[in-house]
Amino acid sequence: MDNIEIENWAKIATDMESAGATESWFYLRARAIADGKPDPMPNISELMPE
Repeated sequence: MDNIEIENWAKIATDMESAGATESWFYLRARAIADGKPDPMPNISELMPE
């Protein structure tokens, strides 16, 4: 991800925190990316059966 994408994820995380919406997978993903941690979203290959 480039810096613009990371900044967008940071804004999403902050907005969700302000709204008290921190119990979703989407928020956890946004916060992880904003904090420079690995994206916790599984790869599509991990979600699809063989």
